[in-house]
Amino acid sequence: MKKSLMLIITILNVSLFGFSELKIGVINGEEIILKTKKGKLIKERLDQLRDSKREKIDAMQNEIKKLQKALTSPALNSETQRKKNRELEDKKTNYDRFLQDAQNEFQQQSRKEMVTLYKEIMPLIHQIGKSKGFTLILDLTNAGIAYFDETIDITKEVIIAVDVKFPGK
Repeated sequence: MKKSLMLIITILNVSLFGFSELKIGVINGEEIILKTKKGKLIKERLDQLRDSKREKIDAMQNEIKKLQKALTSPALNSETQRKKNRELEDKKTNYDRFLQDAQNEFQQQSRKEMVTLYKEIMPLIHQIGKSKGFTLILDLTNAGIAYFDETIDITKEVIIAVDVKFPGK
């Protein structure tokens, strides 16, 4: 919140001394991602990755549960019980590693996709901003803005421009 307030104060100070008119626009980056064809394709790819990892995680959890249940059998001799305990610990270790690796892979893929999308969208935002005479365009997703006049929101225009430039496949 302090950063947003400082940014706004700085902008207002600069506008008083450097610009004759300050024209601010806003976009909702999250909405652009969720509503553009390109953003929907990215979300679909990330969902597929997450779902494939979820299937493996579920299978590993089921194996662990079966082994835990087998260990409660009174018919096991001490040697078999020791082996099954060792097997259970190995499966838990493999599960923890896989879970961490899956989370890391998903985060890296998500970052990679968002960086690529950002690089493709930014020139369009700059073009729209320039054509509309904006001095500044803020992203509402992380700006901490409590109020804005909806007439300065160019999110829909950006979504249309992105879909025209990058039609879905």
